[in-house]
Amino acid sequence: MAEVFCDILPHPTGWIYQVEGSQSPVYPSRRLAVEAASCEAKRNRHRVILREQDLKGRMKTVESAVATTGPTLSGIAAE
Repeated sequence: MAEVFCDILPHPTGWIYQVEGSQSPVYPSRRLAVEAASCEAKRNRHRVILREQDLKGRMKTVESAVATTGPTLSGIAAE
């Protein structure tokens, strides 16, 4: 199973996720962006590693899950 980094990023009008340079549509909340990223991973059967940018600009791991075996990642802290 492929391992894919998925970055959850703020956007001027909401939140997006970015996978291998491809940007998602804009979502109104962080939680919705995380859930959409999880659904995308399930469709493509990837192991997803969610990352967010910290205050110093570094990407830190937020959560990882095997997308084909569990529920969405909405259990992590929202917004």
